[in-house]
Amino acid sequence: MMEKEDEKNIDQKNEQKDEYGSQELQNGADSISVKEGSFEVEELKKALEEKENEAAKYKELWLRALADYDNFKKRTQKEMERIQLYAGEQLIKDIIPVLDNLERAINSIEDKDSAIYEGIKLIYNQIKSILAKYGVEEIEAEGKPFDPQLHEAIMTVETDEYESDTIVEVLRKGYTYHSKVIRPSLVKVAKK
Repeated sequence: MMEKEDEKNIDQKNEQKDEYGSQELQNGADSISVKEGSFEVEELKKALEEKENEAAKYKELWLRALADYDNFKKRTQKEMERIQLYAGEQLIKDIIPVLDNLERAINSIEDKDSAIYEGIKLIYNQIKSILAKYGVEEIEAEGKPFDPQLHEAIMTVETDEYESDTIVEVLRKGYTYHSKVIRPSLVKVAKK
């Protein structure tokens, strides 16, 4: 019974008008005051516009953050690919002097028909083929034009046999690893 009386009181209160002609509506804890004929539309429009601008600002920030994250992922992926591509570079740099020593050993053996010569040459070729399998290539130099990105000139030689800035002799072979120079060729360059 008490509940029905409370409901009647609330209904009556909602229907009452104050001396200014406004009506108060209650909806839970919130109450909105509305004037008859004028619903304070301008204030509501301003508030709505402010909230829409705020929402647009947050959307723009979210889109930028999303783009930044996407760029970060791409950069990280490229960096990981580069790290994987050149992961063995130091190992290869350590193996190349061994290859040089095997080549010196091959060139120092006078009896080219001996088993030692054949054994060393076999090991040399095997190491070269393994290095080639992993992207290591010898830089071709002799008779080619001098390129400071691939070659390191130790001396110049005056000669009419070659054109100027042509490599006359390779003193130490150079190598690339996936098109990156890991050791330049040491060369003699022709000058006129």
